Amino acid sequence: RTMLKDANQKDQRPANITAFCKRKGKMSVNTTGCANGAFLTINDIPVHFSEDWDTGIGGGLWSTGLAMAKYFEHHADDVVNNLKRLSHIKYLRQSAQLKNDGQKNDDIVTSKNEEGISAMELGSGNGFLSVCLLALAAHQRIPLKKLVVTDLADHLALMATTLKANPHVWDQLTMIEPNDGGTSNIHSVENQTQINSASVVVAEHMWGEFPCDTVPTECNLQTHDVHNKKYDFIFGTDLAYRNSLHEPLIASLLHFSHQYTLCLIGVTMTDTQPVFFDLLTKSGFRYEKLADHLLEREFRGSNFGIIAIQRRS
Repeated sequence: RTMLKDANQKDQRPANITAFCKRKGKMSVNTTGCANGAFLTINDIPVHFSEDWDTGIGGGLWSTGLAMAKYFEHHADDVVNNLKRLSHIKYLRQSAQLKNDGQKNDDIVTSKNEEGISAMELGSGNGFLSVCLLALAAHQRIPLKKLVVTDLADHLALMATTLKANPHVWDQLTMIEPNDGGTSNIHSVENQTQINSASVVVAEHMWGEFPCDTVPTECNLQTHDVHNKKYDFIFGTDLAYRNSLHEPLIASLLHFSHQYTLCLIGVTMTDTQPVFFDLLTKSGFRYEKLADHLLEREFRGSNFGIIAIQRRS
């Protein structure tokens, strides 16, 4: 991996899904899927996805989102190992806390059995990348316990639709209504035989705004839990494409991360100006750009990058 230095000068563009299907050696049915009904597979687990541009800018799949999805697909072992490392660190921290609290060894063993990580997607738009992460976690490859998928209110329905199209990668899906905070829960029938499956929550989050901090009485339990939790893994793509978004985005990264949280952010360098990375550093984060060879060939030496971000010790 190499540190990010500067930006190339190519424009962001919607992903060419038809071309993608043909490159994979499958006959394309249309621009929203491949002939076998799955957009792609991760560890032989199908990921179903259809764009909906009527929803807004987040309803489609942009090239940076496809770049990260292909990174998940072709470097699954790297992603899994990093997230398992996070899970182990979390277990060690919990064990140390239990010992400090005078708990018995049996309690520590129970903590080991219950270990697992929590994840959050910021600015999801369509839910596609969250399904890709869930496919990685399937069959216990990653001990992912909870995934919160967030965006503005007008995109939540599409995110839920994408997740509902992939019930084989989650155990329970909870939708938090943006207006009244009401919730609806769905249990996956297809995934009943899978052990240690993730629970998924679809919720509204406007970067830099944490309403439960200031007016906790207006938040129900689910909303309060979403906004007052530290997550082990935070990810998203095309989040910092305007300078006005930098401060609220970083405020959310600070609010939802702890010392060991790993963040993976996909960026388009003509949109994401160097001032964003300066502000990251000033806010106490360190960052690295994943090496070019870790991306698919079409994204190498181009305008796209995946940035790993963590708090400085």
